[in-house]
Amino acid sequence: MQQPDKQDNIAKAQMLLATRRFFKLDEWLLSQMRGWQNQTETDNAYGLIMHPDTLFTKEESAIHRLETLLNWEQQCPDSYHVHCLLGMLWHEQAWVIRRGKGQQQEVEDAQWLGAQLCCDYAVLSFIRAIEYHPRPTHAFRHMMNLAGGFGEPYWLRDLFAGRAPKPLHEQFNIENSLVWQQGAAYLYDLGVVPASQWPQQLPDVLQQTRRDDEEAIDYWLRMAMSVRHHDVGSMESYLLLHSSYWGGDDEQQYQIIDSPLCAEFSDDERNQFRANALLDALQGEIADRDSPRASQLQQRLADLLSQPLEPATRIALLDLAGTCIAYWHDDDHAGLQVYSELFAVSPQAMPGKFAALFISRAVLANAQQEGLSVLTSLLVRAINQASDPMLTAFAATAVHYGLYGLPCDPELSNRLMDRAWQLMQQQRSTESVSKDLLLLAHDMALNDDMEATHYLMTEMARRGSVVHSYELFFFYRDAWHLDVPPSFHNDSNALDCVLSAARSGWVPAMFSCANALREGLGDQVDYAQAMQWYQRATDAGHASADYWRASCALDLGSELEKRQAVEQDLPAIIANVDHPERFAAAYTLGMAWMQGVGTKKNRYIAWQMMKFVLELNPESEPAQLAIRQLEGSLRARMSLWQDKRKVEGADFTAAYRQPSSPSLPDEEEME
Repeated sequence: MQQPDKQDNIAKAQMLLATRRFFKLDEWLLSQMRGWQNQTETDNAYGLIMHPDTLFTKEESAIHRLETLLNWEQQCPDSYHVHCLLGMLWHEQAWVIRRGKGQQQEVEDAQWLGAQLCCDYAVLSFIRAIEYHPRPTHAFRHMMNLAGGFGEPYWLRDLFAGRAPKPLHEQFNIENSLVWQQGAAYLYDLGVVPASQWPQQLPDVLQQTRRDDEEAIDYWLRMAMSVRHHDVGSMESYLLLHSSYWGGDDEQQYQIIDSPLCAEFSDDERNQFRANALLDALQGEIADRDSPRASQLQQRLADLLSQPLEPATRIALLDLAGTCIAYWHDDDHAGLQVYSELFAVSPQAMPGKFAALFISRAVLANAQQEGLSVLTSLLVRAINQASDPMLTAFAATAVHYGLYGLPCDPELSNRLMDRAWQLMQQQRSTESVSKDLLLLAHDMALNDDMEATHYLMTEMARRGSVVHSYELFFFYRDAWHLDVPPSFHNDSNALDCVLSAARSGWVPAMFSCANALREGLGDQVDYAQAMQWYQRATDAGHASADYWRASCALDLGSELEKRQAVEQDLPAIIANVDHPERFAAAYTLGMAWMQGVGTKKNRYIAWQMMKFVLELNPESEPAQLAIRQLEGSLRARMSLWQDKRKVEGADFTAAYRQPSSPSLPDEEEME
């Protein structure tokens, strides 16, 4: 009778959980566990099934998952599996809290506390799981992972030391603090209160098993390996905790792999461990050329590639190695040869994004024409697989013109471009992929394929890529990264593109659109629209748009608008010491007073502002020239003196200075 495959077993487990047949699920998982524990079934899905992300759908919330597992625990209180899964769920929630909703660099104290409170529940669950099965591999392994990421709770350390742990409120006097309230709120959101009472002794299986001063992750690994010998998953997790992400490096991992800890693993398994360590090294900061480190990594790579490896592992190594080899040998051709070897692994072998960008740069931008076959292989596979939006769009462009070893097929090109755009939307990667495609467009332009460059950008813009619409604005104006042939220059097209990007909410396009309308792109100045776009850019967070709006008002606005720029807008910018246009605003305001734009002319105030400009930038030649004009002759100094008397010598720049900034020169110095 044919055995069910992994997907069938996963589907069965999901169905039993969804229909809440917990006794049946527990019984079935125990039957699956036997073969996995004894390592007699190579295709056993038990290890994959034993995770909340496998058993639940992505749409099911943490609260729903917790409710389901607690219901399972209520019906089967002695279930090893439900306690393991609860521990994993609580561990994952600790990471969710630790990571937070944003990408802040520092974790707040309340986040740490909330994560630790989740870890308390995770450890309690794993401890119960250990009590209910003689070979609790998953519980031991996940205790190791938790200890590596968050450390052991104080109460568990006390139990191992033979001490009765104190309740939480006695150990830490924080229950009435703001941090406690904020940290505990993470658990209240899940419908539970923080645990406060701990076991008074360890399970029998853990009694007297820990060596003096044994690190937590070493202990839990030893326990996992004692019940499931040469357990690959446990060792992979242990090695990962010694990777660069956790403050280790590949040297530590190699030492472990070559130590007695890995003696029971096969050569193939140890090679896989070495490959993982080398992948960790290759995707980190690249070693300096001609350094001992670079030589060591190349030797390790050569040694591994000479061994039997899983195709996916070989492809991953070659994918990262290509750009490294090119750098270490200072030779693009050496890197291209690595990717040629990658393509030879299997007909489906594909490199990642950075390798693809390297191949494009080497062959097109750096004219390594002997590597054209590598680029052709890349694009052919991109067409056959059509799963990567960047490569699919690249291939569509090449097919449209019959470039880079591909036949000319405009119909296929259009289908591929549609597919690329569909993938970008499905993967929510429109902006990032669009930026990568700009790099490819640049490479094609350097290879004198300007028509193809234009085609790629216009087809992406036509489908809705704001990034490409904005880029075409510069392309049509011959303000792109490279010189654009005159046949492409078109102010009307440029204005249409920047307006399209601005209307789509692209903030840099709003600013550029305002500048273009102010300049009269297309032979027509549109002051009103320019001012609107400057304001929209300012409201959207553009750092400099408010200054340029004020300067536009001084150039083209009504007397009322010019007066507002002089009296309100420019002073507000100068008062902001962090504003990127503070220096420009001070000079512009000085010139307004000097020329009487938006205000009555006053040379003394203009002189003060120009002195202030020189405080901000002593090398400013325009400010130095203005000072010479204001005090360079007897007539100029007399006018300066007269204007000073009109304002009674008031210091109009005092409000803009830092307390430690120098004051204006006194009257004698001015004279």
